[in-house]
Amino acid sequence: MTQVWKAEGWSSIPLKDTWNAIMERSLSAPRVGELTLPQLMTLSLQGDKSPVGIYIFTNDEDIYYVGKTHGRSLAERLICHLDSRSVAPDEVRIVQEGDTWESIARDRGATQAKIKKFNKGVELKPGARIRLTANWTMSSLVGKMVEKKEAATRTEAVAKVMDMRTIWMQVTPPEAAPMRHQEHVEVIEKRLLWTESAHPKLNSERGNSGARFGVEGIPHDRHPDLQLGCQAYLTRTGKV
Repeated sequence: MTQVWKAEGWSSIPLKDTWNAIMERSLSAPRVGELTLPQLMTLSLQGDKSPVGIYIFTNDEDIYYVGKTHGRSLAERLICHLDSRSVAPDEVRIVQEGDTWESIARDRGATQAKIKKFNKGVELKPGARIRLTANWTMSSLVGKMVEKKEAATRTEAVAKVMDMRTIWMQVTPPEAAPMRHQEHVEVIEKRLLWTESAHPKLNSERGNSGARFGVEGIPHDRHPDLQLGCQAYLTRTGKV
């Protein structure tokens, strides 16, 4: 069993068929609790230079959650979803030698822009004090399940996620515009979140019930026959 679903396997699926295709593919995907360390590191072991894309959690009856990662690897992001801790407390951090805004943001699960805005005027040098805030923690499926009353406690939620199956949709840099890889990952996620597409159970429906969405200032239309991996927007502006 493998959780990696290569682009050639899913890119031509029409949006109207994504729910059935994902559920069928999940039958050959491992349960989260069955993943071995070599399986988690599959993409790294294969020498993949960009182990990012879309991750999906399913149980035997439904698609539970769909998310994207274009910074952390798919393996790193999966582990974050199993964190049973509540949100991290506010804190003051002392800058260490070698710290960068990027590394601090990555550690905290924030964006560089948010941290810089919160520490406006602070020079990032060893010994400097920077402020971090609790609401910068990365979202987790465990937390979402408790919030949505799918589990009474985070411990129970972890056990339920361990019994789910996970699929990693590998999204490679588009040939037509390799520098727009991050944008392409987000477009594919938005297509899957549509209520007429994969419509995962625990993702918010806000912004996903309509046919129109926008990414990087470019408007997109979702329609039933649109192929999931369509890249037409990369070569022209305007709607797909």
